[in-house]
Amino acid sequence: MTGERAGRAGRFGGRVVAVSGTTSGIGRGIASTLAAEGATVFGLDVEPGGIGEHIPCDVSNADSVANAAADLLALSGGRIDHVVANAGIRGSDTAAEELPIAEFDAVLAVNLRGVFLTLQAFAPAMLAAGRGSMVAVASMSGNRVVNVPQRTVHYNTAKAGVTAMVRTLAVEWGTRGVRVNTVSPGYVSTPFLDGDSALHAQWLPNTVPGRFATIEEIAAGTLYLLSDDAGYCYGTDLLIDGGYSLR
Repeated sequence: MTGERAGRAGRFGGRVVAVSGTTSGIGRGIASTLAAEGATVFGLDVEPGGIGEHIPCDVSNADSVANAAADLLALSGGRIDHVVANAGIRGSDTAAEELPIAEFDAVLAVNLRGVFLTLQAFAPAMLAAGRGSMVAVASMSGNRVVNVPQRTVHYNTAKAGVTAMVRTLAVEWGTRGVRVNTVSPGYVSTPFLDGDSALHAQWLPNTVPGRFATIEEIAAGTLYLLSDDAGYCYGTDLLIDGGYSLR
């Protein structure tokens, strides 16, 4: 079996994990933390350079996802224990009445359709084994807050769809041994957030600790939901937003 593995020690020793979107940001942090916990990590991404063995994958393309899943299972001897559907794009800051429908479709193709395709592609192997867990990376923007002053109807709509989808899958697949949950980050210190540095002074006072989340904090929450410690979590949406949605 190939892939990146840091040995069998740790909560995920000997387990095989697929993570989409591993070249940077939250996905890279999740993959790195999993590897440190002993997992064999496969990174599904359009570009190489992430953590784990790279498998080329465009999550918005059904054939690409299906091929990536087949390639991973061939490399792992048919084993898959956990899936993290993380890949996403942000879209532009555009008023809803002016947003080109092509951009709306493009964001949903990656952030919603891509999540479903990723989870669906690995579900048959996991359901056949009768075990495993999946986590989709949603957002506080999905159903907790409406971001201001930026205008992100496409992003928010996609992330709300992710949480609804996962609740449905949690019921459908959970009865057959596969748990499905979401982690919903607030603002996280990533290159993704750096592009909005002019807005940081408006967002920070709305967090209780007065800072943005670290990638490691989001990774820790994700690993909890994947782990056996979360064995009673089905359709759980773990909000990690520093209290932003409470303001």
